[in-house]
Amino acid sequence: MTTRHVLVVAAQCKAAGPLSRLEQAAQDLHGVLTDPAVGGCHERGGAFPSLLIGDDLKPEDVESALREAVRLAGVDNAVLVIALLGHGFTAPQQTDLHYMVADSTTGSTASAVPVGHLLASAADQPGVEGVIALVDTCRAAGAVPDAGRLAGGVRAGRARLAVLTAAAADEEARDMRLSTTVTHLLRTGLAEAGSMLYVDRVFATALRDRIQGQVVGWNEYDNDPFALEGFWLARNPCVTSVADEIVGPLGRRKLAEAVALWRDRGRLPERLTQAALIELHDFLHTGHAEDETHRHWRFRVSDLVATLLECTRLADLLSRTLSGVLTGDLLRTAGRQATLPLEAAGTAPLRDLLEYAALHPRPGCGPWQSVARLVAAVVHQTEHDREDERLLEWLLRHRVVTDFNDALKEYSARKQRDQVRLVISLAGAWTDWPEEVDAWLVREPGLPQHHRFRCEPAGRAGVAKAIGQALTWAGGLLPASEDLVNVDVAAPAHLLARWHPEEERIGRFLLGAQHTVVTRWSGRMDPGEDNAEINDAARRILGAPTASGTEPVDWIAPSTLHDRAGLEDKLARGGCATAMGVDHHPGDLREVLELLLPYVPIVLWPRAETRPDGNHFRDLVRQQWHTLPDGLAHAYRQRSEPHQDCALCLGDVRAVWHDTTWLDFCRPFENRTVAALEEEQ
Repeated sequence: MTTRHVLVVAAQCKAAGPLSRLEQAAQDLHGVLTDPAVGGCHERGGAFPSLLIGDDLKPEDVESALREAVRLAGVDNAVLVIALLGHGFTAPQQTDLHYMVADSTTGSTASAVPVGHLLASAADQPGVEGVIALVDTCRAAGAVPDAGRLAGGVRAGRARLAVLTAAAADEEARDMRLSTTVTHLLRTGLAEAGSMLYVDRVFATALRDRIQGQVVGWNEYDNDPFALEGFWLARNPCVTSVADEIVGPLGRRKLAEAVALWRDRGRLPERLTQAALIELHDFLHTGHAEDETHRHWRFRVSDLVATLLECTRLADLLSRTLSGVLTGDLLRTAGRQATLPLEAAGTAPLRDLLEYAALHPRPGCGPWQSVARLVAAVVHQTEHDREDERLLEWLLRHRVVTDFNDALKEYSARKQRDQVRLVISLAGAWTDWPEEVDAWLVREPGLPQHHRFRCEPAGRAGVAKAIGQALTWAGGLLPASEDLVNVDVAAPAHLLARWHPEEERIGRFLLGAQHTVVTRWSGRMDPGEDNAEINDAARRILGAPTASGTEPVDWIAPSTLHDRAGLEDKLARGGCATAMGVDHHPGDLREVLELLLPYVPIVLWPRAETRPDGNHFRDLVRQQWHTLPDGLAHAYRQRSEPHQDCALCLGDVRAVWHDTTWLDFCRPFENRTVAALEEEQ
C-alpha cells in the first residue's frame, strides 16, 4: 500500500482576529489523518513536523514546511495530504486564495501564502503519488489551481490533485465547520460509501448535508494512469471488507497507537484476524524486537491484545448462548441501558460494544467490570437464564459476578420503576391555561386509574396547584414499597412552546427536582378522526430500522422553515425520521410545533434564551442521544441559573417525546369507529 504523508497547518492572524476553535480543530484533524486505522498518514516531529500550529508563523515558515513535506512524499513515492486551517483572502478582481499568517493583511498578497500555486507545484513534484488538500478558510474555493498549471509542468500533466474547500471564492467560512465535520465523518464513516472515503461527490454531499451557511466544494484532477492505487482520503469505518477480521475500528486504533509507541517501525497488518492477534500475542511473550522503545509499551500492547482476544471469546460465547434472540436492535438497546454512547454499537454491534466497554471502562471500574454491566444488560433484554453455567464460568474467571448481579438488580429496579407513572394532561387548554387537569396513574400491566382536578385559581398558578393535588392523589394509591418517579405532562403546542413543566414549583420543590418529567403533545390523545392515523404512522416510524451508530434525527435549518409549504409536503409524503430537530429557536415556535407534531414522534429544539450554533447543537444531541429522554431530566436538574458559565449543554435542549409506551397509552383515546354503509333501498 502506498505510503502517505500529511501536513496540517493552523495559523492565527493578528489582523483578521483570533479563531477560538482553530488549534483544537487542527489537532483533531491531524489525529484522525495519522490514525493507522483511518487516515494512515505518517506523523512527523522535528524541525518540520506534520502538525504546524502557531500565532507567530511567517509565510516562509508555511512554505518551508510544505516544501519539506513535498520532498519527503517524493522520496517515498507517497500521497501527501495537506490541510490549511485559518484565515484566507482574495485580492480585488481576483479569485486566487492567499493563506494568512501572523502578520498578513488583506492589503498585501506578499504577506500571505499563495495557496493554488503551492498546491499545483506539490502535485507536479516527481515521485508524489498525489496531493489531497483540505482548505478551511474564508474564500477557500480560490485555492483550486488553474487547470493550465496542472496540465503543464515537469510531469506533463500526469498528476493527481483533489481539493476540498470550506466556502465559495466570495464567501466566509465559520467556526472551523469543515475541519470538525470532516474529522467526525472520518471517525464515524459513511454508510453510503464504499470501503474507502474519497474527495468525491458522495463525501462532499455528506458534508453539505451537515454544514449550513457556507458552500462546501470539491475539485479533482486525476491524470495519472500509472498511479499505484486509488486516491483515497481515509478508510471507511462503516465498512468491514473482510469477514474474518475480529477487531473493530476502536480496537484497531488503540492497538495501532500502542504498537507505534512500542516499536519505531512497528505497523499492524491490514487484516486483524484471530490468527494475526494470536501471533502477535505469542511474539510479545517470547520474541525480541530490536526497535523496542520501552518495556512499558510492550506491556501495554500485550494487555490490549489479551483484552481484544478475550472480547472475541466472549462474543463467541454470547453468540452461541443467545443465538436465537440476539439482534442488532436488542444489542443497541442493551448498550444504551449500560450507558454506552450511540456510536459504540458501530457496524458489528456485539463486537464493537464489547470492545468499547472493555477499552473505555466506567470511571472507577476495571475493563471487565464494565463488560459485566453490558453483559447484564444483554441478559436482561433477552430474559436469559442468569444461572447459565457457561456465562457464570466466564464471570467467575474475571471476578465480576458481583458487578453482574448488581447491574441486573439495577436494571430490574429501573424496569419496575418505569412501569409506574403519572400522566397529567392539559388537553383542555385551547388558547391559554386549562380550567381542569386530567390525571391517570398507570401501573402496568393493570388499567390506568383516572381523576380530574379543577384549576383554582384560573391560570398557571391553578395548574401548578392541580398538578400537586394529582401527585398527592397518585401517591395515596401506591403501596409504600413503590415510589412515583415518572411524570408525563401532555400539553398543547402553544404551551409546549413556552412552558417548562419540570421548572414548575409544586409545594416546596420544583416538579423536576423530585420526578423524571417527560413532555408529550396532548394532540395524540385527542379523539379526532385522524388521531388513529397519526399514531399508527408514529408506530411505523419508531419501528423502522436506523443506520447503526447514528442518531435518527432529521435536522431543520432556518432555510428549511422559510419553505413551509415544501416542508409540509415532505411530511405529508411520509418523509421524516424518528426525530426532527430544529437547530435554532424560531420566533414562531408554536406554529412550527403545530406543523411537526402530528407527523414526527420526537421533536427537539434549543431553549429560547440560548443561541447555539446549529452544528454545536446537533453535535450535542448526537453525543447524548443514547441518554434520552431520561438524560434530559437529569440535565434540567443540573442546569443552574443564570447559566453563564456554559455555552451549551443538554439542559438547553427542549423535547417533545413520543415512544411506543406513550402511543400504547393513547390507544384508548383513538377514534377507530367505522360507520356502516347504508343498505340500498
